[in-house]
Amino acid sequence: MGQVSERALRIAEEVTRRTACEHYRLVLNEEREPSITGSKIGGKPYWPAGKEYPTDEQGRPMLMVMQLNCAEAGLKAPLPEQGMLQWFISMNPEMMYGCQGNYDEQGKGFRIVYHDTIEADATLRAVPTHDHVDDMVTPVKREVAIDVEVEQTAMGVSDGRFNRLFFEIVKEITGADHTDMMWYQYLDNEDGLYFERNLGMKAPRHQMLGYPVYTQDESRRDIDRHDTLLFQLDSQFSTVDRKEVVMWGDMGSGFIFINHDDLAVRDFSRAYYCWDCG
Repeated sequence: MGQVSERALRIAEEVTRRTACEHYRLVLNEEREPSITGSKIGGKPYWPAGKEYPTDEQGRPMLMVMQLNCAEAGLKAPLPEQGMLQWFISMNPEMMYGCQGNYDEQGKGFRIVYHDTIEADATLRAVPTHDHVDDMVTPVKREVAIDVEVEQTAMGVSDGRFNRLFFEIVKEITGADHTDMMWYQYLDNEDGLYFERNLGMKAPRHQMLGYPVYTQDESRRDIDRHDTLLFQLDSQFSTVDRKEVVMWGDMGSGFIFINHDDLAVRDFSRAYYCWDCG
């Protein structure tokens, strides 16, 4: 890699300073057996007796993508600090991974469920049996435990808000207005590569909060409304047998976004779900 300009380093440093925050990295742990009340992807979800199980528009019981035991994971505000947070998708084979197209903001093909308490004696008694699941219905191919780590991150170039922030900083530094450009048009190749390689997270990017890292482009239709990343789950192969653990199309990623104020009051009814792939 060639020499990176002082201008690019200064802009990148300012982007990081303004957007740095804590997020939760979700690490798939294939060595630990997940429990019914533990944090995990796939498998049978925790579900309390007497509570109506989520179904899609055709009345099919939904499949769980992941669940987080909030207390065990050490989640803090604005996320729930207690209880169980879960992500479900439809089994409808006409809706790939619960989406008609690649996004759903109506909640027709997905559901975010929050249980404010967890029954200590939870069993599988209340969970429907899915006898056959087509490979293209769910991106999650096996049940795997999740470990949670707190890390620092900053906004990367794929976030739809990056371009606006980039040129706000450029204008403050140079006095010039370039808002009719894209950030990569302003930089030469070496500087552009520096931004792509050094801002944001490295794959796999299973996370909560922080900033989305897309396979392609910004997927939110209303960035200001859906301003908080609740979940990102990437495609990943097993470190044990090299088979698929999670696969969104062709090595893609799935996302759940929510409004910060909705998250604060535990209202998940207006969450936004999308996924993309290569």
